[in-house]
Amino acid sequence: MKKSLLQLIVCPLCGGALRCEIFMEDARGSVESGFIACACGTSYPVIVGIPRLLPPELQSMLWEMHPQFFASYSERLPAALLPHDKGDSKHDETAELAAKRQTARSFGYEWQAFSEMLPDYEENFRWYFERFSPENFAGLRVLDAGCGTGRHTFHMARSGAKCVVAMDFSQAIEVAARNNRENLNTHFIQADIYHPPFPPNSFDFIYSLGVLHHLPDPEKGFRALLPLLRADGFLNIYLYWNLEGEAAWRRAALKAVTGVRRVTTRMPHALLKKLSWLVAAGFQVAFVLPAKGLEKISATNKLADRVPLGHYRKYSFRVLYTDQFDRFSAPIENRYSRAEVAAWFERAGLKDVVILGGAGWRASGRRVGQTESMEAETDDEKLAAKASR
Repeated sequence: MKKSLLQLIVCPLCGGALRCEIFMEDARGSVESGFIACACGTSYPVIVGIPRLLPPELQSMLWEMHPQFFASYSERLPAALLPHDKGDSKHDETAELAAKRQTARSFGYEWQAFSEMLPDYEENFRWYFERFSPENFAGLRVLDAGCGTGRHTFHMARSGAKCVVAMDFSQAIEVAARNNRENLNTHFIQADIYHPPFPPNSFDFIYSLGVLHHLPDPEKGFRALLPLLRADGFLNIYLYWNLEGEAAWRRAALKAVTGVRRVTTRMPHALLKKLSWLVAAGFQVAFVLPAKGLEKISATNKLADRVPLGHYRKYSFRVLYTDQFDRFSAPIENRYSRAEVAAWFERAGLKDVVILGGAGWRASGRRVGQTESMEAETDDEKLAAKASR
């Protein structure tokens, strides 16, 4: 954790200022281990260089992920951070909390198993941000809300952004940090999107791609991001579509997949990974390869996009394989019509809304109204700005 990150974050519970107790630093002087404390009495560990700003009711996930950290520093950590039984029984868990834990475990496994930074992801990045050109991001402070492996963080950091803060709820945040170790204008935080650890008006641009539809209450997550955005800043999201208006056989196929998910979301992840490979291989032969063939012939190339899963012809098999595991493993999946997505933006008061179709909804809008200026630039941002001149 770069020490300058403390200038950007606040306590996710009360919004108070934070101080850091350092146990170990790395060769660059960044915090490798320690804890962050707020005057309200809440503390958050820093584990393998990443601050874990999860609400107290979710911090037990960290005990599962990093037992060695808590064993090694048991005498130096606040008592509230140490493993205990209070409030951690399944009997006391709410349905929402249980779902969030299951989701964190699922995506933590997924993005560690599929951690590669593929060349395909650069084109994928451009697709998600089709509305914007690279110069739109120059000099901006950006939040990647639900960064996964950090593949979009990587390309955003190299697009001219002044600073990119990557946030994820699961252990995938560690993969994101590794994949971006050469991008010095990045920060990484493990946090809950419902309780983002930032003051209002912190970012010029926020994006959340393929994340919100996996939340227990997706629109609640969407609205939690809005106060973090400056006036005239853009929020860009991606949501699954519900195939409204599509052919009956497509809707029937989706219904069948939804039924299968009732079983696959309960399967051991290692077994599901093997099954997902077989499904992806079948789709590759049945749909993707024929779509590639159609595209090569001038008389039929326009038909390629009409083939089910035909858009995967633009990517490697690994992308198709990853997406099938994602589809069958995620505990929660919500899907939306275009009108429903538009209603989100209307209720939020966002303007200049653009909703693009394709394999889902890519929607963006601009926050209007006057907001206070962001805090002064961090030391890292000043250095980055100086280097770019």
